[in-house]
Amino acid sequence: MADEIKIIGSGITGLSAGYHLKDGYEIFERDSRIGGLCRSENIDGFIFDHSIHLLYSKDPYVTGLIKKVLAENFNSMTREAWIYYLGKYVRYPFQANTFGLPTDVIKECVMGLIEAKYVDKINPTNFEEWINSTFGHGIAKHFMLPYNKKIWAIPTHLLDFNWVKDRIPIPNMEDVIVGAVSDQKKGFGDNAQFWYPAKGGMESLPNGFLPYVKNIRLNSEVTKIFVEKKKMIVNGVREVSYSKIISTIPLPTLVKIIDNVPKEVEDAAKKLEYNWVFAVNIGIDRPKISNKHWVYYPEEKFIFHRISFPMNLSPFNAPKGKSSITAEISGSKYKPVDRDNIEERVLGDLQEAGVLNKNDKILFTKTLLFNPAYIIYDLNHQKNVGVIHSFLMQNGIFPCGRFGEWEYFNMDHSILSGRDIVLKLR
Repeated sequence: MADEIKIIGSGITGLSAGYHLKDGYEIFERDSRIGGLCRSENIDGFIFDHSIHLLYSKDPYVTGLIKKVLAENFNSMTREAWIYYLGKYVRYPFQANTFGLPTDVIKECVMGLIEAKYVDKINPTNFEEWINSTFGHGIAKHFMLPYNKKIWAIPTHLLDFNWVKDRIPIPNMEDVIVGAVSDQKKGFGDNAQFWYPAKGGMESLPNGFLPYVKNIRLNSEVTKIFVEKKKMIVNGVREVSYSKIISTIPLPTLVKIIDNVPKEVEDAAKKLEYNWVFAVNIGIDRPKISNKHWVYYPEEKFIFHRISFPMNLSPFNAPKGKSSITAEISGSKYKPVDRDNIEERVLGDLQEAGVLNKNDKILFTKTLLFNPAYIIYDLNHQKNVGVIHSFLMQNGIFPCGRFGEWEYFNMDHSILSGRDIVLKLR
């Protein structure tokens, strides 16, 4: 119907928008399944998410909604996250847990933090300067700079730092000292306790919305939007009228399919930064190869920046007596990745790190590519996003969610974004 709101994309943001609209909407999804990046793959009885996904929130409303849609599938657990550095495992976050590292490294980290806090105070202008001014040269050198360079795949001095609020734990001096002289088990950050579905992987979350959301059109890609006529073209042929659009697809993609976009909007879209992630999923014929949920790898010699163990998130994520690993490798225009030998390189580096041994039987490897993966906050992020959003909303298109708003949203933020856009429209 012409007066309906059309939602583009059936990830958790689009599903949340449909849930809160209740009626008078239609969702268009280009793929044959809902979920967007919040999907899971079953490979020979192993469940792999589209890279590691966790649920947690401080917001009581979204907490209640997640519990509602997951129902008996809701499960809570205590985080087991670690960093592997110089051949040692230290607890996450690195800045509060240097115990077990060489004495000179611990000293450099603690003294660097003291100098940053009380001696060399500066006003940062980019992410690299923020890291040094917040944590000092030791923590910056040994973890923060190399790790962030690996995950974002862009030089840290080209990044803004306004996105880091509540995302990077900033422990007090007492916590840093305690974590330097002892095995500190204090949980830091919002995901110290997190939720993960008991069965079905993280795709259980979008599937949990299905009883409450209707009018989902699968295999229906929006290929053109005519804002003056308020018409969309679906799959290149079908014409659909709309009153308003809620778009959850990536901003650069959205701008490309809109007719007669002003040049300044096109230019802003071309300047948006993002990376992509290869997720190498591995099935291993050995039980309990680790008791950890995930591990960070800041050293350049390892191709991956993080590995996770899906079988430890749920016993239903792997067959009995087997183990599973997802290794994540970021790439970008600044950091090309050789796809041709990526599995071989990952398996070799997992042996180098002591996660696998030479006698392990590898049942399979399967690599997935997510592009775009992470939103990159370059120094012109706010300006370029503002130009695009202004144009869209003036023309009845409302960007929503991680890729629509072009913000580094967690899953709870994405769900709230779907709710908030409905409150705005209604």
